Amino acid sequence: MLCIAKKEKKVKSNLSILKVFVLLVLVSSIGLAADSQAQGPQKDKPLAKIGNETITEADLDAMADAVPERFRYLYTTPEGRRQTLDYIVNVYALAAQAEKDGIAKDPKFQTLLNFTKKDLLARLYLDKQGGGIADPTDKEIKEYYDQKSDEFTNLAGVHIRHILVKTEDEAKDVLNKLKKGGKFDELAAKHSTCPSKDRGGDLGWMPRGRLVKEIEDVAFGMNKGEISGPVKTRFGYHIVLLEDKRPESKSSYDEVKDYIFDQLKYQKQQDLYEKLSDSLRKQLNVQIFMPEAPAQAVPGAPAVPAAPQPK
Repeated sequence: MLCIAKKEKKVKSNLSILKVFVLLVLVSSIGLAADSQAQGPQKDKPLAKIGNETITEADLDAMADAVPERFRYLYTTPEGRRQTLDYIVNVYALAAQAEKDGIAKDPKFQTLLNFTKKDLLARLYLDKQGGGIADPTDKEIKEYYDQKSDEFTNLAGVHIRHILVKTEDEAKDVLNKLKKGGKFDELAAKHSTCPSKDRGGDLGWMPRGRLVKEIEDVAFGMNKGEISGPVKTRFGYHIVLLEDKRPESKSSYDEVKDYIFDQLKYQKQQDLYEKLSDSLRKQLNVQIFMPEAPAQAVPGAPAVPAAPQPK
């Protein structure tokens, strides 16, 4: 889609995030699972077996409890549970081989294990302390919605198809074929140099600000079903078909209420984390010897004088 759309940074899926948190737990718990199972007969039906170790429903639930609450809903889906189980099995299998190879005796492993143990203890402590955090009230949720309405504005968008060719003459030739009754998707598949040709030139819904300017200026001024072009961009010459268009809109309070609830609850948890951390740092007389890193200038931004230091 780079033949028409601005670049976007890729983001990890939530399930990938879930795996990261599960890994933190597993690093501390590998080797302990067998001990916990040896304490008594398992009542749960085994979900998987890796060598002499068995993973049960209870083990999977324990892993879910270690995932931060705001991501825990992913674990409750059948897909999330199965992916988590598959991930745990892979980790156990790799860990078993690492044990055979003697990696557990490596000092680096002991250092990592010690830190991860502390990290897990910190998470459990925060969960315990956070048990008394009150849920966001309807009033708080409504205030957030009113104060940050921009967050819930859905940008105007267009659903377009396009055909991209190298020269203006090629574009005019395609336009003539369309005027004579040629089908847009078939001509896109035959002539377009954009990967979207495999979809008949379909780019789907594109919000305002996502398209290159030349295409956006044309597309948002078109009527449904209209064909326009040639439109010149740095990629070449485009023939554009407007499939549909929708105006800017705002999500209703009811549509985003649950989302705001989660955001506010997460913020309360973050506030608690910072408050506890600051308090414990003072109690433990924490000293940091590494100097603070200098602020990095934003490329292209004008230099600003340093703020005066307090005396």
